Amino acid sequence: MLLCEDREVFRLGLREVLEAEPDMAVVAETDHLPGALAAVERVPTQVVVARQGLVDGPTLPVLRELCGRGTAVLVLAEPREECGPELVQVLRAGVRGYLPRCSAAARLVEAVRALARHEPAIDSSATSQLVRWLTDPSTPAETPDRALDRLTDRQREVAELVAQGLSNEEIARRLFLSLATVKSHLTASMRRLGVRSRTQLAILVNRDRSPAA
Repeated sequence: MLLCEDREVFRLGLREVLEAEPDMAVVAETDHLPGALAAVERVPTQVVVARQGLVDGPTLPVLRELCGRGTAVLVLAEPREECGPELVQVLRAGVRGYLPRCSAAARLVEAVRALARHEPAIDSSATSQLVRWLTDPSTPAETPDRALDRLTDRQREVAELVAQGLSNEEIARRLFLSLATVKSHLTASMRRLGVRSRTQLAILVNRDRSPAA
């Protein structure tokens, strides 16, 4: 796994806890999210553990790109009374792991193992806050989530060309990519959007393009 934490003492503590497990190893460390993305490109990594303050605001596109590569991200959040808006943001970016930074070591290890098995690991207290926030009448209405917003820029390009009826070979020529790369982007896009066929993917893309979307 990879640790994305800008506070050295906390990063060292995370490494000690995780590497105490016989089935876990920290392969890289960084103090910013772009560094995590660059590291994952060099060394395949199943799970990235990142402090929430490093995945907010301007770094959300980087987070989306990281998740789009099939890497599971566990966000460690600062304790706060209301985490609903922040949780919605990271979930839409593709995050499937969310724990308070004050979680017990055993809970952290459990969450990392769940993510490595491609299972979600959302803390129950965060889930409760999210439900309260979403069901609160005073919560501002949000723009409906667009399917394409959940994809990386390259995945979006491939999905849009699929919706235009192009074959994988034609997409590869259009974008100057290898056929294997096109297939990889297509598989990742379909997995992220929860669809099982090119037809379903095309329907989602065309729905996003419609004026009502």
